Amino acid sequence: MEQLGFKHEPAPIFDRTGDFIFRDSGQMREIRRHSLIFSPGDTASHIYMVGHGEVKISRYTPEGRELTLDHLGAGEIFGEMEILLERARESQALARTDCILYLLERAALSSLIESNPQFSLWLTRMMGQRQAKMENWLESLLFKSANGKVAQILLQLAENHGVKTNGGTLIDYPITHQEIGNLIATTRETVSYAFMEFRQRGLISTRQRKTIVHDMDQLGAAALI
Repeated sequence: MEQLGFKHEPAPIFDRTGDFIFRDSGQMREIRRHSLIFSPGDTASHIYMVGHGEVKISRYTPEGRELTLDHLGAGEIFGEMEILLERARESQALARTDCILYLLERAALSSLIESNPQFSLWLTRMMGQRQAKMENWLESLLFKSANGKVAQILLQLAENHGVKTNGGTLIDYPITHQEIGNLIATTRETVSYAFMEFRQRGLISTRQRKTIVHDMDQLGAAALI
């Protein structure tokens, strides 16, 4: 099942119409790590495509808790929905790494949609793929325990960013307990408790802020609970 974020592969060449248009016609901007791209309430003036790096999309609850909606990589777009619906920004976009972004202004986007059916089809497909990914992700987490959700995140990270070592699979992707909690709508303390239980069971170990998975099969079983 396709899941949320983390591994980013460029679209096949036959499906990169918009990619070429963004690079040829868009404005290129370099964004430093941890810089805000836009915040809730901002005027929606541009649509963005990630040329390099990773962007985190998130929202905040009325209580001030952050909920991560997606991690976007090269070739993926964001910020189009509020432009199409003529709304202010509802989410926050943050550069999780140093990024290169390509921007199209609202007027340029409207002109392309009207004059270029191939671009319109590409944009619709990109939006549909992201919606399907989000629905699959929510469905996969709906009936899981907190520990099951944490196990699923670790399993996904190990599959997408794992490096085989003598002791197991090293997750070569920097992510904090708080970030994992934001992905699954739980607290940092709950995530830390799950890590402690997995360590006690011998499923994982941690070394220098990195996690090593020792038993992928058992971690997969934990992800089903």
